[in-house]
Amino acid sequence: MSKLKNRIEIFPLSTGDYAAAMALWQGCDGIRLRQENASGTFFYRFIARNSGLCLGAWIKDQLIGAVLVGHDSRRAYLYHLAVAQIHRRQGIGRRLVQAVLKELRRIDISKAHLFVEMDNEEGMSFWQAIGAEHRTDLTAFSLTAGATQPLKEGGQDWPLAFI
Repeated sequence: MSKLKNRIEIFPLSTGDYAAAMALWQGCDGIRLRQENASGTFFYRFIARNSGLCLGAWIKDQLIGAVLVGHDSRRAYLYHLAVAQIHRRQGIGRRLVQAVLKELRRIDISKAHLFVEMDNEEGMSFWQAIGAEHRTDLTAFSLTAGATQPLKEGGQDWPLAFI
């Protein structure tokens, strides 16, 4: 896949795009990269597992936008959508999301979720502007699979509901 001169082209990210993607994300406010998710190993594994869904926006050989996309075969999850500061407000982020949604429809996934840092006003504005639903009926919790401490006692008598 050749990247055409002076045109913004969208292509799937490959494992060879790790350095360019990391540089893009590290240069963008609102993107938080946890150390365990910033390694080449994580990136390579994520790209391999979600082949064709993780996309980059390119001008020539320069990565100017990117998004990681994973799924559980029912719902997709978008991570680290970013466009380089000097290329923002040109519709590149919207184009990346449109391309992701097209690929998700192709594999029969009808819904995508994403997480935005509470203090990322620019990110919140972007998602609302393109029509993403701001969910106020849910909150997020996290557990660490590699935690050295066992789960706390309790919760035995609480009713559980799963989405």
